[in-house]
Amino acid sequence: MSWLGQIVSFSIDIDAARILHPDYEFIGALTPSAQKAAFHVRRDGKDLCLKIIAPNQALERVQREVLAMQTISHPNVAKIIEYEYSARAGTTRHFLVEEFVEGSDLGTRMIGGSAWPLAEIKNVFVPLCDGLTALANFNIIHRDLKPSNVRIRPTGQPVIIDFGLARMLDMESLTATVEGARLGTPRYFSPEQLRGTKRDIDHRTDLYALGVILYEAAVGKHPSPMKDTMTFDELEQAVCDNIDFALDPGFSTLPSKLQLVLRRLLEKERGRRPASASLVGNLLSSIEAT
Repeated sequence: MSWLGQIVSFSIDIDAARILHPDYEFIGALTPSAQKAAFHVRRDGKDLCLKIIAPNQALERVQREVLAMQTISHPNVAKIIEYEYSARAGTTRHFLVEEFVEGSDLGTRMIGGSAWPLAEIKNVFVPLCDGLTALANFNIIHRDLKPSNVRIRPTGQPVIIDFGLARMLDMESLTATVEGARLGTPRYFSPEQLRGTKRDIDHRTDLYALGVILYEAAVGKHPSPMKDTMTFDELEQAVCDNIDFALDPGFSTLPSKLQLVLRRLLEKERGRRPASASLVGNLLSSIEAT
């Protein structure tokens, strides 16, 4: 198995979930992650997202996610409604409930590898930068920003979801090892997630992932040479050493300011990336079609 395929999602049968949570009406299963099984549910006529926590997840890490989400009220960041950890009669319930974001995830818009028009890029990525700015204002790093963790409302507004790997910079880290830095989705890893330690992860790690997603939208492909059969060493070389993304013909036709934004976001050294998502959003807003 390739290193890109090593992450296995946690799943639970929807009928078993109904038994554990009889107070909710289950509408359907949502995209799971390694940390949670997710379901579209309804209670008192309100649509919600119920996430059952995988039993191998550290309680402190999950509670950190809850704290992270409760500190933020922003239209481009998902809201948490309820959290519970309990053990009764030999049965453990560990779950959280978020607002259900109507629409589809950002990944569905990228199927087919077509480059987006500039207007669509600005409509999605400028408010996405606003959401990342809200996280940074509370010293929160998402660490797993990817298209499936961005929901697009019917109005077109993006919403950042799934804070299962969030880290608060002003809290003591659970681990400080290289392995601790590698939490996340390999396709959207920054160089420091592959070669650094957890101490090397900061808000500029999210900016690198933003750059990968933005490149996929603007050019129609990943900025690094990705293959399903990649080993870890091959992935590390592709992300940390490859700079050929600027040579792609699709990149060269982009407005010069958008090229500049992408070059800065995809810098291998985090110190050379933009200082903030707010700056990136302002630059994107100012780009005009050529």
